[in-house]
Amino acid sequence: MRNLRLLKSLRCSELQGPGTPQCFSVRTDTRTVLIASEYSVIELDPRAGQVMNEVSLTAERYLPEDGSGTVVGIQDLPDQESVCVATATGDVILYNLSTNQLECVGSVNSGLTAMSWSPDQELVTLTTGQDTIIMMTKNFEPIIEVGIHQDDFGEGKFITVGWGKKETQFHGSEGKHAVQPAMSWDDRRPRVTWRGDGQLFAVSSVCPQTGARKVRVWNRECVLQSTSETVNGLEQSLCWKPSGSLIAATQRHPNKHSVVFMEKNGLLHGDFTLPFGKEQVKVNALLWNSDSTVLAVWLEDMTREEGVQLWTVGNYHWYLKQSLYFGSDPQRAPADVSWDPERPLGLHLVTRGWASLTYDWGWSTDRSHGEDGQDNANVAVIDGDKVLVSTFRQCVVPPPMCAYELQLPAPVNLVTFHRQPQRTNELAALTADGHILVYGQGGPPEKVPLTVCIPRSRVEVEGHVISMCHSSNTGTVALQLEDGQIRKFLWALLTNLVVSLPPSVLLPQVASNVSSFVVYDDFLLLTTHSHTCRCLRLSTLTVKGLQVALAADGGQNDQNDETLRRVERGSRIVTVVPQDTRLILQMPRGNLETIHHRALVLAQLRKCLDSQKFREAFECMRKLRINLNLIYDHNPKVFLESVETFLRQLDSINHINLFLTELKEEDTTTTMYPYPSNATGQSAPGACGKKVDIVCDALRCTMESMDQHKYCLSILTSHVKKTVPELEVALQKVHELRGKTVTTNAVSAEEALKYLLFLVNVNELYEHSLGTYDFDLVLMVAEKSQKDPKEYLPFLNMLKTLEPNYQRYTIDKHLKRYRKALHHLSKCGEEHFTEALNLVKDQRLYSEALGLYPTDSPQYKALSCAYAEYLVEQQQAEQAGLLLWRCGEAVRALQAFVGSASWRNALCVAEQIPLPPDQLALLARDLAGTKLIELRRYTEAAILLEQYAKDCEEAISALITGAVWEEALRLVYLYNRQDIIETNLKPALLEACSSQTSYLEAQRAMFIRHKTRLAMVRELKEKNGLVHDVPDCPEAELYSEASSVMSGSRAGSKYSHSNSRISSRSSKNRRKAERKKLSLKEGTPLEDMALLHALAEIIHSVDKMREEVHSLLKGLMLFQFDGQAGRLQQAYGEALQMIEVALPEVWQEGLQQSQAPITGPNSTANSIMASFQQPRPSSTQETPPPPKMRNGVKWKLSILK
Repeated sequence: MRNLRLLKSLRCSELQGPGTPQCFSVRTDTRTVLIASEYSVIELDPRAGQVMNEVSLTAERYLPEDGSGTVVGIQDLPDQESVCVATATGDVILYNLSTNQLECVGSVNSGLTAMSWSPDQELVTLTTGQDTIIMMTKNFEPIIEVGIHQDDFGEGKFITVGWGKKETQFHGSEGKHAVQPAMSWDDRRPRVTWRGDGQLFAVSSVCPQTGARKVRVWNRECVLQSTSETVNGLEQSLCWKPSGSLIAATQRHPNKHSVVFMEKNGLLHGDFTLPFGKEQVKVNALLWNSDSTVLAVWLEDMTREEGVQLWTVGNYHWYLKQSLYFGSDPQRAPADVSWDPERPLGLHLVTRGWASLTYDWGWSTDRSHGEDGQDNANVAVIDGDKVLVSTFRQCVVPPPMCAYELQLPAPVNLVTFHRQPQRTNELAALTADGHILVYGQGGPPEKVPLTVCIPRSRVEVEGHVISMCHSSNTGTVALQLEDGQIRKFLWALLTNLVVSLPPSVLLPQVASNVSSFVVYDDFLLLTTHSHTCRCLRLSTLTVKGLQVALAADGGQNDQNDETLRRVERGSRIVTVVPQDTRLILQMPRGNLETIHHRALVLAQLRKCLDSQKFREAFECMRKLRINLNLIYDHNPKVFLESVETFLRQLDSINHINLFLTELKEEDTTTTMYPYPSNATGQSAPGACGKKVDIVCDALRCTMESMDQHKYCLSILTSHVKKTVPELEVALQKVHELRGKTVTTNAVSAEEALKYLLFLVNVNELYEHSLGTYDFDLVLMVAEKSQKDPKEYLPFLNMLKTLEPNYQRYTIDKHLKRYRKALHHLSKCGEEHFTEALNLVKDQRLYSEALGLYPTDSPQYKALSCAYAEYLVEQQQAEQAGLLLWRCGEAVRALQAFVGSASWRNALCVAEQIPLPPDQLALLARDLAGTKLIELRRYTEAAILLEQYAKDCEEAISALITGAVWEEALRLVYLYNRQDIIETNLKPALLEACSSQTSYLEAQRAMFIRHKTRLAMVRELKEKNGLVHDVPDCPEAELYSEASSVMSGSRAGSKYSHSNSRISSRSSKNRRKAERKKLSLKEGTPLEDMALLHALAEIIHSVDKMREEVHSLLKGLMLFQFDGQAGRLQQAYGEALQMIEVALPEVWQEGLQQSQAPITGPNSTANSIMASFQQPRPSSTQETPPPPKMRNGVKWKLSILK
């Protein structure tokens, strides 16, 4: 639905060359025109109106001096800086534009009738006066010469299946021999045209036998491929579509004049009719533009008036978009017409009077510009002398159909709509004969007084203005020049001023992948070549923001981006319906599609919610399937204050119920419909608590205060939809309706119950009714269900016979409400305590059960013992011992304390029992030997052995084993056992010194080895540019995909428990796999991370030795082992110093910051987006923080220095 809008028309008529122009060629590098006449070749610059070069063809006798010569072809050759000219006398001339030298590179005695170069300019084909084709290379070396008229069909000959020859078939009423010869005005010269890829070319020539034209297709080796079928009335014009699909020609029918299309096999494939009678015009030439979108028809009518028509196709319909007429003056008639080779919509003409015309068109969608509800969203399409108008507010019909069409007296070249508000449905059309017609809606035809515009002022602008736009708000005009400059014209100043950028400042390119755009209200809507549609708010849009949005077009992170929408490949914007959310797109094949862009929809919804137009917003959300939670989430505070307004506007029980049933614990303004990052409005904070409960309670309270009978069903819905459904309350309300008289607005109990069954599963509702302990209500629900009375009546009858507390216990146990069941069962007396104890054990309700019985009761003691047994099974023996000790079970408590190594509690209980001294000593020895020493609690074991077992030697031995040197020495002198010093203490000190020294040497060697390897790995990665890259390994790719899938999935609540076990197990496997990836094996992708972790472990282990080394040094010095102590102190000091020096080298500055998103004044928008989009590393890939040394801990002995 696009028209061709003329951007620039350049006319150069000052040139007066010799003779009459016959043909021309366009130079793409200099944008000049090479014109050949019967006397010379002239190079003309249309922009400057100057002749750049001129060379005579008669002086060198290539053409006769009397002007009777003919140039049959001219072609610019940029690679050779020359122009090739072919004359009818048979000469092929090469004119060097640098030296102005002429050279005849070949000559044909029989003369030449046509010359055509291949698109790649590697080959040239010449047709001769003897009806032959000569093919040569670009260096004019002959390749082959073949005859044009071949009897054979060609290599693409069709295969027959025995149905006879074509000559024997029925030919209709016109008979077999009705082949029409060529037209009388046909010049009978061959026409040559190449396909866009240069692999095939077609030749149209007059057959000597029939006198009619035929089209033959040849390949690049000049081998005949196919011959067209006999086409009556086929004319001389011929042009192959550059895209390669069809060959265009013209055909004169008995009742019409058509442009027909042939396939490369010679068969006809479609046509369209020219808007003329049979004998009204003749077509001189057909010309496709370079991108195959426009077909130019150069024609001449019988009054010798010539013109050019531009045709386009859409949805299999051909539109006449532009009509250029040059009058009946022969000097103004075109001598030759050609499209610009580089600019697809640029057309060049040279008239017989030596005037050069250059046209530049652009594609334009002519739409109305209104922004109110009265604008019909009009789009006008030019189709010859008709204007097809589509009103998209009322209907969307695919072209070429339309809402209505305007018939004009002449072909239309331009159409535009009125920009004044309230009149945007009026349009004006400019016809090819120079008339302007204005059309409006809703009135009879009338004559409008002519208003003549007289210029009040004139401002010179350097350059050609191709478009302008006026802003009624600012009173300025924006001018766009041919070279891309944007200038602003200020009307308000007394002296008119044109403001522009300095010549040295170039406007930055914002985007290069935009295929169409439109500005509507506060939005910029555009489609991109990556098949997306963006809707961006202009009030908050910046150039950098636009660049970021288009750079990240279609990324994975754009899933919830309201400004982005995927569209069909090649879609273009037609228009936007004002005050609506409809966006009309046109597909490449021509059909239309209406979409509701999320950004437009959400913008309109936010406006409606801000102005409290709840009904309008609700209807829009229902129609376009927008989550209704947005009504509350947009501004919770305002919604809660306007609940009554919301209810009165909706005024529909079904709509209120629909809103309630869609409520969920999710803020849709942050998940589904987040505000754009640069938007000013944000969701207001809501009340504290769960959202669903807050909304349900607010609506229910308001509905009960307004009319609880009218809103009965909605009130029930508000109870059911709470996070913890209040089904019992809802059932009670239904039960209360049974005894009430039904009024006009109220619903009956049966209707309410039926509605509840629609919301809740019948079995679930039956269970909840049973939980109310109201058997009338249970029967009412059961009657509405599909249950067999034999299933529930016996059970209900049995329950009625039970004591009330036991009855409720039975019901709660049936409903698996075990806490309530235990509460009721505890009131049933001692005869049911065994049942209660079994229930507590089965359901592990120990804590709840202990609170139901007095602490001095036997039931409390039995429950405590049962609870203690359970705790022992759960490896919590100390807590079990406390329970048993509290309830008087001292012996069992002692066993629990011994099992948990709680020796202090065990000794207290042993004293309470009391145990005899010998058993107490055995108990202490058992606790120390089998429990505490195994747990490396040597000091506590020594206390037991010394104070309770009365064995000082074993106590000292335990302390020496645990390296508690000072305490061991105290006991030695306390019990006068100095002999142990020589036998045990000194050897242990020396052994500990040797062990620590060896350990330090091993750790130091390993630290140096890892540090050296880390430096080597970093150097290798820096050379390969992989310092901060994520490793390219299958595991990393696997985890990336898995995380993406999990992040985008949603699971139901009933699977949450099982999924937690699965996720726990999978997380363990993932951690195990990540640990495996941290291998110290050389060459692994994460070797540097593994080395850092290993170095951190070495540093931690060495730093922890400070207290232990300090105690050992004191012991060694005391017993005059100064040499060993000095070496140990020196070794440990050197190890710590080595670590402190290496820390800055191992944990380099910036190593941690590399993992964080890159922001700051020196970063660009693209770098920030890239840093956020890159996958976050796992725990094993993260750089461990540098260890902190405990330099404040004193460990050295100054006397050893």
